[in-house]
Amino acid sequence: MNIWNHTLQKKFLFTITLIIVPVLGLVFGWVEFQNIQQVREESLGKARIISRQVILTRKWIIDCGGGVLVPALSQGAEHINCFFDHRFEVGDKLYRRFTPAMVTKKLSLYSSEESLYSFRLSSLTPMNPENIPNEFERLALHTFIGDDTGNRTGGGTSEAWHFGNEYLEYMVPLYIEKACLKCHSSETISIKTIMGGLSVIIPIQKIQSSLKRNGMILAASAVCVTLLTITTLFVLMRHMIIKPLNILEEQTREISRGNFETRITLDTGDELERLGQSFNIMAQSLLEGRENLEKKIAQATEELATAHAELKDLDRLKSDFLANMSHELRSPITVIRGGINYLSRTLEREEDRSYAEIIEKNVARLSRLVSDLFDFTKLEAGKINWDFDRENITVLVEEVIEIISPLAMKKNLDVTCEHPGDLFVNMDFERMEQVLVNIIDNAIKYSYPDTNIAVRIVSRDDGWVTVSIRDHGPGIPNHSLETIFDKFSTVPTGRNSKLEGTGLGLAISRTIVEAHGGNIHAESVEGRYSVFFITLPEFV
Repeated sequence: MNIWNHTLQKKFLFTITLIIVPVLGLVFGWVEFQNIQQVREESLGKARIISRQVILTRKWIIDCGGGVLVPALSQGAEHINCFFDHRFEVGDKLYRRFTPAMVTKKLSLYSSEESLYSFRLSSLTPMNPENIPNEFERLALHTFIGDDTGNRTGGGTSEAWHFGNEYLEYMVPLYIEKACLKCHSSETISIKTIMGGLSVIIPIQKIQSSLKRNGMILAASAVCVTLLTITTLFVLMRHMIIKPLNILEEQTREISRGNFETRITLDTGDELERLGQSFNIMAQSLLEGRENLEKKIAQATEELATAHAELKDLDRLKSDFLANMSHELRSPITVIRGGINYLSRTLEREEDRSYAEIIEKNVARLSRLVSDLFDFTKLEAGKINWDFDRENITVLVEEVIEIISPLAMKKNLDVTCEHPGDLFVNMDFERMEQVLVNIIDNAIKYSYPDTNIAVRIVSRDDGWVTVSIRDHGPGIPNHSLETIFDKFSTVPTGRNSKLEGTGLGLAISRTIVEAHGGNIHAESVEGRYSVFFITLPEFV
């Protein structure tokens, strides 16, 4: 799921969460780390102070002659044993001489009883078995005397420490003093030689528990601060950005619905307010533009209506003129054709009869042109008187082929007709005959000599009858297959690339076929053939 495909609110919430959570996490993590470091530093400082106080106490005892006298039966002398246990009688009392080691041990017992801390002496060559070092003390002592074997402690050669799970172990070296030689006499021991170490043990379990508790409080505080920060930023963003944008979005939808009178009121005092003002200016401009456009459209509509009325009048006048002229032209043409027929019968010279035949052909062509023009104007004006009846289209096709066969014989063309038998359609017999004569006549005109014209009648299962006329001629270009049925549209014949005809025959044919509820179209392959299809509803 892509977050950037969601709303701006979700994007902003995701972004501020992605930024603030890691940042606050790092901040609180750093604070927790500093707290741990501070506790460790405080524990180390406490251990240093304790060790320093013990060493100073030992020094005072050494400066007092190497020991202090303590009544042997006093509470302070209990539970203390030493390798050298000197006892003295002074008057009627018995005293024990407490060495620095004995004082150190007694102080450690007192501190251990109060669970504050403890300390002990240890040495690599102890005279007292109680001073045998543990692993940490042994490593620290090796470090103090310059032996780096297995050094895993910190602090260098003047101190060493180790933080465990429950205790801090801290150790400093102890040096031989002059007074110490009374007990620690040896050929290898001299003043300032490290004779052992003072180990301070401070419990840190409570401190660590406190740290964990503080850490949980800190984590909870971090979560609360994070949620509060995100919520605050989100509320501010929603109030200052999202809300104005929602207003802009809603008003934009109003504009898209065409309500250009809508206006935006934003009191943010920033770029969004200026954007709202620009939006209002745009809406006002669109409103004015629409009003101007409506005025222009109204004016143009009025002009078009006027022009349309004028064109209708002109078209009506044109149709009336053509119809009247076609009717008027037929009378003189009929007289001319009669005169030509008379001349053809009375002329004796072959040359004169040849000229008369040429005149007759052109008059016949002119007659067909006038007849087509007359029919077209009547069809276009809707003044045709139709005579629909149930007719046998098979009989009509055979009659047309028989009528037009002499023209086919002149080009040595074979005209065939394939049909399933009698098929009836509701048609105007005379007008449909005009269509078939026009189509088959064109097929004969444009077919190559010594070829055939195939006429086929098919009754389809969907209740239609299709008549197809297939010739073998130059064909029709693909781009002209639709336009050949338009009025005054002509195409090259393919033989001499010249345009022939008036372009009215196929237009008249299409009008007649469509008036019968059918359709007419053509298919062709240039240089090979053309096929015209006439489809009419079958009359059952």
